[in-house]
Amino acid sequence: MPVNAILWLTSIIVILLSTYQTVPIYSYLLFAVLAVAFFSVSDRVAFMFYITLVLVTVFLFLFLAFKDQWTPIEQAVNIGLHSVFLVHLFALYSLSKYTYIMRSENRFFIDRIAELEEYVFQDGILTKREFEKQSKLVLSTMRRRKETGFYIEVNVGSLKRLVRKKVLHRIGSILHTTFRQSYDLVGQIDEFTLIVLVQNTNQLGLETAIKRFNHLLTAEIEEDTIGKISVSVKEIDLSMSFDEAVVIK
Repeated sequence: MPVNAILWLTSIIVILLSTYQTVPIYSYLLFAVLAVAFFSVSDRVAFMFYITLVLVTVFLFLFLAFKDQWTPIEQAVNIGLHSVFLVHLFALYSLSKYTYIMRSENRFFIDRIAELEEYVFQDGILTKREFEKQSKLVLSTMRRRKETGFYIEVNVGSLKRLVRKKVLHRIGSILHTTFRQSYDLVGQIDEFTLIVLVQNTNQLGLETAIKRFNHLLTAEIEEDTIGKISVSVKEIDLSMSFDEAVVIK
């Protein structure tokens, strides 16, 4: 990469010093156009640009040599100038290829990170986006089977900032233990709130699950802290559209 950059810059300087007295200044905009073209396309297209420009310039110099009847000295000078231009093209293509590879790798890693970020801080705890995405599938099945279900929200916004994150992690673990074993969805919708989609459960089953959750909560978290944790339950209205039923506000 550094060698190609040096070759690219050096070749431009040599061409400028060799031709500035005979070539109009605006003609050098061609180098900017070439750079934009090479860096704006894929590696395969850039390679086709490179091959095409090499062939075109070779035949162009041959045509000018016969047309203007170059002397041996002029031929040597122009052959040297063309060789420098070919070095410039090769360096430009190499830089564009390197940049394209880097962009491709960056896109891969960004996609991979986004995939990994679907899970927040422990296995099974989903982000809001992934929770909503999976909820659509669950709600579709529930609607088809005419099942009932509930949303349970646990909010720790009233806790002190120093303990809030730690408590949220512990509650997430408890919710996962309590509900995820039944294939319910557990997600985090903001920095203060965890949510559970309890599927195929009636009121009695919900009360049983909440009792189990409260028992584990009491065993894991101090009593004064529990008093500041807000737990709310909302029955899922499957008569609503999927987007209305899924999106948690």
